[in-house]
Amino acid sequence: MELRINESLAAIDAEAWDALVGAHWPFLEHAFLYGLELTRCVGGDSGWQPLPLTLHDGDVLVGAVPLYVRTDSYGEFIFDWAWADFYHRNGAPYYPKLTVAPPFTPATGPRLLVHPQHADPDRLRLLLAEGIEAVGARVGASGAHVLFCEAHEADLLAQRGWIPRKTVQTAWNNPSWPTFEAFLETLRAPARKDIRKERRKVAELGLAIQTVRGDQLDDAGWKALRRFYENNVARHGAEAYLTPAFFEHLQRKLPHRIVASMAKESGEFIAGTLSLQKGQHLYGRYWGCDVDRPFLHFELAFYQLMDACIANGWTHFEPGAGGGHKINRGMLPVLVDSAHWLAHPAFRQVIADHVAGERTAMAEHLDDMAMRATTKRDGLIS
Repeated sequence: MELRINESLAAIDAEAWDALVGAHWPFLEHAFLYGLELTRCVGGDSGWQPLPLTLHDGDVLVGAVPLYVRTDSYGEFIFDWAWADFYHRNGAPYYPKLTVAPPFTPATGPRLLVHPQHADPDRLRLLLAEGIEAVGARVGASGAHVLFCEAHEADLLAQRGWIPRKTVQTAWNNPSWPTFEAFLETLRAPARKDIRKERRKVAELGLAIQTVRGDQLDDAGWKALRRFYENNVARHGAEAYLTPAFFEHLQRKLPHRIVASMAKESGEFIAGTLSLQKGQHLYGRYWGCDVDRPFLHFELAFYQLMDACIANGWTHFEPGAGGGHKINRGMLPVLVDSAHWLAHPAFRQVIADHVAGERTAMAEHLDDMAMRATTKRDGLIS
């Protein structure tokens, strides 16, 4: 077995990489990750320097890691700013660090990618973990952080002394509802009433609303999606992680992965959401509008996409970061796994103690979200 450090996804065969990705995770595909490089969303002064790690058995690619050298913590969604501040106050650099995750993407999926037909996949995962630690030592990183990983990966990394951490997001699972109304019948009466009211108010606006694949959108639709993204970033005073060229890349290379819910008024696009879909999973990502209308955000970012899951038999929908307003609209809290390796033993112990204490607050947060869930039978999605 040979571990290789690559400076770009360009050095890795796309078909061989994608053979490791699995059926449901569009953000891990070569075209998505390399597209971020090509369109300067990562690299340069973005704070995300690609350094993908690969594992080879002779000429066969059997493992890979979407690895980045970070000079800040923006765009990660599992927050460690307090850890960085702790390092700074104690006279130690927290950056550079390593992050294993698709940039700007709070979506759970495998992070230690291994060939599905290998006889001992966990051995490969542990070799990749060793490689991450070796890269950390080579670049002088304070540590490495595997974010939004699968629980099994977090458990394996914990066996190597990594710190497992759990945080919370929301998700919606579709056990084959025949209709949206059938789903609504599983909710408490106040929630059913509110959702029906919201959808009715949107219907009364007389907008033309459609949910389509990216290859069904014309140039005007794609330009509108980019404009909505930029509008929403500006509205919140945030940084636009995605460049205009990346939207063009999605249109050229990944239209089959895109699901867009769009609203027109008087023949002109006024609002929309861009989501990605693969296999049985749908991931809501970017909402924006030129003109806001009451409840239109919820219609395009939630209800239209839940309708699409029901119509297509997709079983899992992740609506993105944040939680409170999503819990009120039929989502359930989900546990999100991450694992953290810190090079300095003393700092590692302090962070481990902090995470252990954090679990109590997280349990209380989970209980609160579960109590506010709108389903007739409360509970967490494991």
